[in-house]
Amino acid sequence: MPTPQNRKLPFALRALGVFAVTLAALFLLLWGAYALPGGPVRAHLRDSARTIQQEGLYPAFFGFKLFQMDNYTDTLMLMEAASADEQDPLTAMMTNTAYNVDNFETLGDDLETYLDARDAGLTGAQAGLEPFSYARYWHGYLIWLRPLLCVIPYAGVRVVQYGVLFALLAVTLWLLRRRCGIHAAVWFALSQMLVTVFWVPHQVQYFTCFAIAYAGCVWVLAKPRRSDTLCLGLVALGVATSFCDLLVTPVLTLGLPLTCWLLQPQQRLRGGGRQCALAVGGCLSWGVGYGLCWACKWVLASLVTGQNILADALHQAEVRTAADTWHGMELTWGNILAFVYDTLQSRGLFWPLLVLCLLAVILFVGSVRSGAALRRTAPLALAAVLPLLWFAVLRTHSIQHGWFTWRDLGLTLFAGMAFLEYACDGRRILYRLQQKGKKQ
Repeated sequence: MPTPQNRKLPFALRALGVFAVTLAALFLLLWGAYALPGGPVRAHLRDSARTIQQEGLYPAFFGFKLFQMDNYTDTLMLMEAASADEQDPLTAMMTNTAYNVDNFETLGDDLETYLDARDAGLTGAQAGLEPFSYARYWHGYLIWLRPLLCVIPYAGVRVVQYGVLFALLAVTLWLLRRRCGIHAAVWFALSQMLVTVFWVPHQVQYFTCFAIAYAGCVWVLAKPRRSDTLCLGLVALGVATSFCDLLVTPVLTLGLPLTCWLLQPQQRLRGGGRQCALAVGGCLSWGVGYGLCWACKWVLASLVTGQNILADALHQAEVRTAADTWHGMELTWGNILAFVYDTLQSRGLFWPLLVLCLLAVILFVGSVRSGAALRRTAPLALAAVLPLLWFAVLRTHSIQHGWFTWRDLGLTLFAGMAFLEYACDGRRILYRLQQKGKKQ
């Protein structure tokens, strides 16, 4: 019989405690980052502005759209880091003021103009730049960006991000090998290579979700975690993602740690409906942390700034989820499917891809180990489709920014390869063909 001293609190209360502690810690860290002096930051941004001007706002490796970088958003981040001391730290972190002009292509020059204005004792608005409030996000990336800019320029920040991300990746792979076997480590490494993780640290906005996701994987794999502990950890990851990310690849911070947990033998061998229910519970826990954290910013920013941040945030949420337009096309499901068909057909790819898909389905059905194997691996299949569900819900945002949102598919590749490994056996096809030949 459990005694009153060791009886656990209800899960909802523990989840609320994790949410509050995580949000409070991140809030204080961000407040501290905003309280740092702006002079050293702006001094190191001189070289950063030149880096942006030389590279351009949207450089693409090998000229390929899916390998495109986003210096535009990173420049806005640098602008926020530079302007953080225009107001007191609390007001500044609630307002999140950046500057630009109508012609966004000059944003690198705008950053240099802003730095000149501040050196002359002026604000960006006094220098002719247009201020705008980016208050619907927390902008938690400034927790590390602003302190780093006190001592190194933007190019140095990239170097630090490379070191941090690949250290986390190495630890994740080592723990996967130790806890889940060599195959799991290979699937993870291959999936991340296929979504070009080697370019992710080049941008602050790309780096954020991958770093949080890998840190979550390390925590999950460090020792066996009970299902309730996993869900509490996913609450914290949801909060951290909402606090630091600008809606780039957030589903990675849910799906990669969840898949690592499902791949551990003590979880994988259970499978079935109960594990699917636990996976859904983990998704809900992450979603509650993510959504409540974001809502807290809307409320706090509205109270501190007097602006109607809540209305702006709800409008932006509607724009990113409802059928809007893109390049003159209304983003209804019919139009999206027609666009995909026309694009593939114009390149002669539709029918070959359709045949390949049909062959893949036939091979899958023919190689399934058993119904029991499918039930055991169903939670991995659920994890694999999470990015597709995310794309469907946020279809406008996902299509408009497809050149970076596609990296969410790293989760589909990782969980999908694990699902196929445990659900299928290629030798089953040969065996069934041999049996059919004997009968004939």
